[in-house]
Amino acid sequence: MKIDDEAGYRKALGARVLSEANDLKRTRQALAEELGFPQELVDAVIDGDASIDDSQNLMRAMAETYPISLSDLWLKRNDSDAGVIVMRAERSQKTSRVFERKNAAGDLKPYYEYRDTAMSRLGPFKPEWIKELRIVDDADPDNPDVAYNNGHLMHQQTFFIGEVNFYWSIGGKNCCAEMNTGDSNYISPFVPHSFASRNPEAPGLIVAVTFGGEIRRALDDFSRIDSDAASELASDLRDADSAYRARLSRYLAADSMVAADLAERMVAQGINALRAAELSGGACPVSFEETSAVSEGLGVRPEDLMITPLADGGEVVVRHAGEGGGRPWASGNAVDCRLTELARTRHLPALKGFAAEVVGDTPDAPPFRHHLFEYIYNYGSEPVLLYWDGVRETTLEPGDSACVLPMVGHRFGRLDGAGHGSLCIVRVPGAINDASINEYAMFDLSGRRRVNAETKQWF
Repeated sequence: MKIDDEAGYRKALGARVLSEANDLKRTRQALAEELGFPQELVDAVIDGDASIDDSQNLMRAMAETYPISLSDLWLKRNDSDAGVIVMRAERSQKTSRVFERKNAAGDLKPYYEYRDTAMSRLGPFKPEWIKELRIVDDADPDNPDVAYNNGHLMHQQTFFIGEVNFYWSIGGKNCCAEMNTGDSNYISPFVPHSFASRNPEAPGLIVAVTFGGEIRRALDDFSRIDSDAASELASDLRDADSAYRARLSRYLAADSMVAADLAERMVAQGINALRAAELSGGACPVSFEETSAVSEGLGVRPEDLMITPLADGGEVVVRHAGEGGGRPWASGNAVDCRLTELARTRHLPALKGFAAEVVGDTPDAPPFRHHLFEYIYNYGSEPVLLYWDGVRETTLEPGDSACVLPMVGHRFGRLDGAGHGSLCIVRVPGAINDASINEYAMFDLSGRRRVNAETKQWF
């Protein structure tokens, strides 16, 4: 179902109401009677024929009457043009605001200039253009002119333009890396960090693509348990053994099992009783046979027991542009782009960043098309063409930015007579991620289309 226009949006609202009514085991007639709405209006909402106001009023009434959240019903309006949003440099400049921080003397002085860049209400990221106004002449991480922040809930992929120092603090130890155009980093949530310019004649810039992950999407639920309980569930990925024990304990508690119950099930699978007791008590499996026995006993997948530890200092990843060669994005013998990977972490495998050099324009080039939200910033001095939706195109001038919604095919091209283009591209997952895709893959083939738009009452 296309919901780009008003008619499509009304249809989508009706499908959402019908889906929730099915979950609540309410017919159209039951909704009308229990909510006090005319039957004709309820029918019109579900059929997509009611006004948007009437549809949203019905949703509000459902949230007030039934034990459901309005967010489970609400459907955000698509703010894109066929899946793409473009923000021009001139509009970005109008959002400029300067914030002050203390210097070494304790005086408040300008520190950053912030500007908004392209973003969508549908997407998980909030990318910002930031000019570093504080100038330093060394790489001392304890420079008193550098004001660290307190960290934040959002993950951050940073792209550097110009001469910028990157500062961060882990475990009370401050660090600094000298960065230049094309360099990048990844910063995990709540790591204090800062940036400063090294060149007073040309203060450096960063494009900070901050984005929410699974915690951000689960924030409502996390807010209802205390931090000690959350730590009990998660333990610490810096200690793989404790993280595994926390996971095992979590699965046992969810199934109201104790270690002896699990050990008994493993013995029935042929595991030695002494080893079964060790495994059920939290010892890590050392073979596929043991992993299979534990997972079978718990009723989970073997991969659910796998722990990828966080390496020392892994909260921050720094990558310099020269550390990895570019690779072509090709169409036959033609190459339109060369992609150089930005900083990454295997703990966020869907974070995919690139510095893209646009060198050609091949009409039949294969498009970029993926399940991630994509952010694009033209950091070079040359314009770049952006094509999408088969017939749409626009020119991204230097300083322009764009975002592309999931599964929207698009490609880039070089203008005739122009030099090579330079793009920063960052892709991050939304709610369409490996977990939700794997769940969708389980669904009955004849019914899975109803996920996108419910069309039937449950009986």
